[in-house]
Amino acid sequence: MKTVHHVVEIAVPRDKVYGALADPGGLAAWWTTGVTTDPRAADTIDFAFEAEFHPRMRAELTPPDAVRWQCVDGAPDWAGDRFDFELTPIDTGTRLRFWQHYSRDLSDDAYGTYNFNWGYYLDSLRQLCESGTGKPFQPR
Repeated sequence: MKTVHHVVEIAVPRDKVYGALADPGGLAAWWTTGVTTDPRAADTIDFAFEAEFHPRMRAELTPPDAVRWQCVDGAPDWAGDRFDFELTPIDTGTRLRFWQHYSRDLSDDAYGTYNFNWGYYLDSLRQLCESGTGKPFQPR
């Protein structure tokens, strides 16, 4: 199976990046404004994008070093995929390493689209952390 991998340097302390990855308000500020959580399932996050693409992620938090998601519903291409966000302090702030480990084969075009989108949204995360303003998707 293929894996998407990105490395981004963000000029802020690791705790700030971790907060943007772990807090629903932070997620809504860089990935999609359509973020909901269920208090009965505190480790589950629902993300709203277009039409039939509403990934539901089970989150595993390891402060302040890592966030891991497992897609459990709502995005057929991502069903069973694992998403790893690893944070390492560096002299200039934080190095974020991101992986999406696919559980199924997709077309090259699908991989290319998801890879491009992750680059865009990880840059949105960087912008949010450094300037206070990200570029999240805004569902209609």
